[in-house]
Amino acid sequence: MRACNENKKTYIGFTLTEMLTALAVIAVLLALLIPALSMVQKKAMVVKQRAQFHAIEVGLEAFRSDWGDYPPSEYNMAKYGNGSVASFRLTEALIGGDGFGFHPNSVFYQDYLFDQNGDGTFSAAETVYHAATDLAWETAAQNRAARKGPYLELETANAVKLQDIYGANTGSLSGTMFVLADAFSKKMRATGKEVGMPILYYRANVSQIGMDPVRANWGTNTYNLNDSYAAGSGIISLTVPFQSSKTTHDLNEDAADDGINWFYRVIANPNFTSPPRPYRANSFLLQSAGPDGIYGTADDLFNF
Repeated sequence: MRACNENKKTYIGFTLTEMLTALAVIAVLLALLIPALSMVQKKAMVVKQRAQFHAIEVGLEAFRSDWGDYPPSEYNMAKYGNGSVASFRLTEALIGGDGFGFHPNSVFYQDYLFDQNGDGTFSAAETVYHAATDLAWETAAQNRAARKGPYLELETANAVKLQDIYGANTGSLSGTMFVLADAFSKKMRATGKEVGMPILYYRANVSQIGMDPVRANWGTNTYNLNDSYAAGSGIISLTVPFQSSKTTHDLNEDAADDGINWFYRVIANPNFTSPPRPYRANSFLLQSAGPDGIYGTADDLFNF
């Protein structure tokens, strides 16, 4: 740095070398700081996700207290409709189909329908959630009065319609039904919205003891991956909207490192191997796709 005295005026300046050196130092500091900030941000999101899992657990225990059991998770087209998977039923149990709480007439059917008149069919006129609309068989006020919950605050629930995540690419699943989005929000290419991925839900089948990853034997396991895979039509089979052309799982049961084996390997409780037992063998599992938004990778989070 030099001072120049001209006409009794003093100028303070930097040489080009000094300026470039200063910029280089700043660049190095930024290179060190940015990854650290990213790590802190990711850690904060993990903490937020754990908190959301805890709130969901509390809500599900309250639901079980009122209704005798956790909401069902099994994939059953005849019982719940072709467009319904466990994530929908988790959300309906905790907040209802419209945020006003769970209705006792619900049978967890696709698009929140039920067979009100007993004719064996489900129609839009028989929707169980109509808190703002009178129907012939039940007024809106009666509908709200029959509800219990919500068992989870709407702000904590982070409930969004499936189409808000996947756009029109929801396959056979109902895009207008709600799912609980996880805390790892990112801008979705399909919709342009900042939102997390759906939280997956599995209820333990306490009558079954098994950890067999072979697809034909999933039903003999305590936890059935088909609850979310849904015979190739479920959430974990949809193309990830911000990773176009990449699917969430390679569900080739012959591959040693595919998503099936990964799932059953990661949920296995290492303290119980004969016979093998999963974590939370008597209740339920929650799964987040984690920061990368892809199910079946190392950064996935579970509630154990």
